[in-house]
Amino acid sequence: MKPFWRRRLLVPALVLLALNVGAYFGYTLPRSARERTIAARAVVLREELAAERARVGALRQRAGAIQANATDVVRFYEALGRKESLLKIQEAIVGVARQLGLTLGDRSYANESVKGSKSLTRFRVTMPISGSYRQVVSFLQRIESLPHFVTVDSIAIREDTRGTRGATNLNVVLSVYFVDREQRDAD
Repeated sequence: MKPFWRRRLLVPALVLLALNVGAYFGYTLPRSARERTIAARAVVLREELAAERARVGALRQRAGAIQANATDVVRFYEALGRKESLLKIQEAIVGVARQLGLTLGDRSYANESVKGSKSLTRFRVTMPISGSYRQVVSFLQRIESLPHFVTVDSIAIREDTRGTRGATNLNVVLSVYFVDREQRDAD
């Protein structure tokens, strides 16, 4: 038989155990589940916030690129000359080549209108040049720094027909863009 104090404490201990179990399932378990749900939601919200910040960063970069492009377009149109300035531009290009001691071959020229523009024309200059590597590089650097908008479209190595040693022989294609009043008037 069990001692008296054990029998007398058994019922209150079972009642206390039942109250503890009830409090756990009624209060503690739902609260800890809510806290886990809130913590999981906080993690998801942090991830979404990081993704939104990345999207905002990408949009800011895109906006910066668009702004830079708009600035470049304005600068491009400000640098455009008129058709009447083509002779000066040709002389400037040839002058740079001669100043550097490059040998120039027969140049060819072509006019073509720029697709999507009513007044913009591209004047293409193809010119064979020969000289040292340093002269050619200096020529290209100076062409890019001319006050007129001149682009280097392509550079191709050409065969050395004269047999000069140490010379770099290239075909350089340059483009000069200008506003053509005749095209504008024709439209």
